[in-house]
Amino acid sequence: MLADAVEWLGHSGFRIRAGRSVLYIDPYRVDGGDPADLILVTHGHYDHFSLRDVERLTKRTTALIAPPAVAERITGRVHAIAPGQSIEPDGQRGVEVRAIAAYNTSKRDASGEVFHPKQAGGVGYELRVGGERLYHSGDTDVIPEMDQVAGVDVALLAVSGTYVMTAGEAAEAARRIQPRVAIPMHWGEHIGSRSDAEAFAARLAGEPVEVRILEKAA
Repeated sequence: MLADAVEWLGHSGFRIRAGRSVLYIDPYRVDGGDPADLILVTHGHYDHFSLRDVERLTKRTTALIAPPAVAERITGRVHAIAPGQSIEPDGQRGVEVRAIAAYNTSKRDASGEVFHPKQAGGVGYELRVGGERLYHSGDTDVIPEMDQVAGVDVALLAVSGTYVMTAGEAAEAARRIQPRVAIPMHWGEHIGSRSDAEAFAARLAGEPVEVRILEKAA
């Protein structure tokens, strides 16, 4: 089961073991771990695009996928991707990546500008692995584009508020998407705490969605 292969690295970072392949999404402050076969980056903010972590996890054959503003800052086997586009990375048989838009509609800074504007090109990802589907929301509010990933096996949803969905909004997203398993993220590092993850779980009590609050992988 794909959900059992997901390791939380803290904040919005994950490692996924798919057969012999090791996949990372938004690796940040990763302590150890196997080199990557595939790295996905959602957007350019430092707590999602850590060049130091990307370089440390990259080997000669590693494929990297990121929005254009990030891809231009990385060397190697890099693929730029925009919302709605799909890529089957070289050397990753049975793995397909589709970019889903990720942006704010209501989270604004002191000047009234949203933290993650749609035009910035940030993305979440739908990852197809071995016949199962995983969705990483990226930094976003509840948006219509989430309907594209309805019925995924695993949804990794930001819950901490301020820059991303609150626990209540993430629960709304889970009801909209109806994943088999929902995993709260974007907490415990710079903003948000375990209480946000627990509030998310509480709001989905009685729903046909299994919530897993992961412990940070060693």
